[in-house]
Amino acid sequence: MSSSNITRCICRSGFQSHFITRQVLFIQPPKFVLKNPRPDLFQSSFSKTFKSPAPNKSEKSKSVFLAWKSKWIPVRTYLGSINWKKTRINRKGLWRLLWSVSAVFLAGDLIYLGRVNQSNERRVNNTFGKRHSTEDGTADNELILRPEITEYLKKIFQPVQNHSYYHVFCGEYGTGKTILTTKVAREIGKGVIYVDTSADIEEFGNSFGKALNLIFDEDVVLTLRLKRNFLAIPRVNEFDQKWKRALRAFRKAFEAYKAKHGQPPVIVYDNISKIVNKNPRILDILQDDAKKSADSRKYIAVFVSSKCSVPRRMESRSAWSRAYKPVIEIGDLSEKESMEYRINKRNINSIDEKKLYDLVGGRIVELKVTADKLLAGQSFEVIKQSTLTEIKKKFDSAKLLRNQSNHKSGKRVIHALLDSG
Repeated sequence: MSSSNITRCICRSGFQSHFITRQVLFIQPPKFVLKNPRPDLFQSSFSKTFKSPAPNKSEKSKSVFLAWKSKWIPVRTYLGSINWKKTRINRKGLWRLLWSVSAVFLAGDLIYLGRVNQSNERRVNNTFGKRHSTEDGTADNELILRPEITEYLKKIFQPVQNHSYYHVFCGEYGTGKTILTTKVAREIGKGVIYVDTSADIEEFGNSFGKALNLIFDEDVVLTLRLKRNFLAIPRVNEFDQKWKRALRAFRKAFEAYKAKHGQPPVIVYDNISKIVNKNPRILDILQDDAKKSADSRKYIAVFVSSKCSVPRRMESRSAWSRAYKPVIEIGDLSEKESMEYRINKRNINSIDEKKLYDLVGGRIVELKVTADKLLAGQSFEVIKQSTLTEIKKKFDSAKLLRNQSNHKSGKRVIHALLDSG
């Protein structure tokens, strides 16, 4: 069929159905026609088929302006008809009313602020006496017990009265630092404050306050909230004030705790490497305060980092003199610990467990991932191939593959690590 025939068929079918529809309308009973006396009915059908183009932006703006102008004219006329000299007393009364309302709000905020400050002291003191409630989201069948590290943490979290050091832990990502820390903190209960700094750096002040159950003035006082929202106080200043106020509240509370219980409280700064990446000045202040407190036996600070570069930075400062040495490094699981996890916790047979350990070693995160894949039905060969693919991607990003810039130097480093055990 030629293109002209196709075109004719389309036109015939389209327009024929259109006219048939209109014929049905014309042969309707008179009652229907009288109810719809629209001589433009036939014409409207074509207007629906061939729509006019949509107005452009300038036309839309012009129509909006004209609509606004038509509404503004009567308002302007009304305002122009008012004798403002005669209404001066009313304006003064309006200002007087506004000032009165503002004074009431201000007085109410001041009273409420005093109540908040009083309750803050009580709330922080009660936090020291409560059992640690931070959840790490790890199921019991996935919890890996490491007796030596656990016992060491228990001794730190239950210090003697004259303990005069602060402590530093480090370990690579996925070695189980946070799980062990929160587990022991829950077991010890009172006297341990856990500050999770793994959130965004700007939320560190809020995280510190939350750990102490502290209420910040600007979060509850109406006038301060209005000042922050409408006067656009910089968020950095607010953040700076919050974490400093939280630190001052902690200092005030630990003295009362030690006087009551006869031992210093413990504060844990977890994931402290996030702070040193964004604002190392905060780490310096916390380290100086930890050193000062260790000198006076007030409280014990524990810094937990996922990067060993943090202890190296801390070592370069004079406050390092009160750090407990050596730095405790939490490493990968031993083959025995890995076997206990996969066989006893995940019900994997010893043959597959040995293959998985030879493939990924004792890194807890990798142990869990490979165990999940095996229990999901994947074969060891598939798991091995996907693992090697991920390793190749990491080598490629570090330019360590053959014919890449860091291949020779990386090769020497890897051989040295393998030779060292």
